[in-house]
Amino acid sequence: MILVLKYYKRGNMAYISHIDLLRHFTRAFRRAGFEIEYSEGFNPHMLINLGTPLPLGISSSSEYLTVRANVGKQEFLERYNEVAPQGLEGVASFAPKVNPNIAGRTVAADYAVKQRGAEVHRKEIEGIVNLASFEMPITKKGETTVKEVAPLINAIKLYPDSLNLCLAAGNTTLRPDKFVEYLADKFGFEARAIDLWKYEQYVRNDKGVLLEMDKYLAGLEE
Repeated sequence: MILVLKYYKRGNMAYISHIDLLRHFTRAFRRAGFEIEYSEGFNPHMLINLGTPLPLGISSSSEYLTVRANVGKQEFLERYNEVAPQGLEGVASFAPKVNPNIAGRTVAADYAVKQRGAEVHRKEIEGIVNLASFEMPITKKGETTVKEVAPLINAIKLYPDSLNLCLAAGNTTLRPDKFVEYLADKFGFEARAIDLWKYEQYVRNDKGVLLEMDKYLAGLEE
């Protein structure tokens, strides 16, 4: 049976790597007594398919993984939460009839970050989504290049104490921490990348419209 776990990644767990995340889930599933499907070969391991990697230090209430196990989705969630490490608690569970390919289907994600002082530039900041071109510097391995990111920005909304963003994620990604740091520097407001919170992920439906991950997974259960 295919099962999807939606879970938090917060607190100290926001700072662990993708590989360490796999280790935590492997140990938790063993403690819960789940019979998870294993790979074949000389070094069999639990087949745990994680979603798109989250940059270190960013917290989330919308992370996903997929496994195969002979247990109902509600029991899966409840038994997992009984042994879940602090910061990796389960939020919801789904039982899609086909492999949801979450990592491959994810195209965007919503983030929120605390901000102070951005309101004076509300028009310019929110107006970025309407620009045909918006470039920002990207530094990798000590080398800085300029990247066109306008196609990777789906929405920007300013609230009295927060900045909310919908950015490309998945195979093509605009890192939210780098984007927030660039905006804060460019427009002179305060916002820390470590305060970022990811709260939604999206796929595209047959009409090319963004669809919330939970709705996509629920649709696969029917």
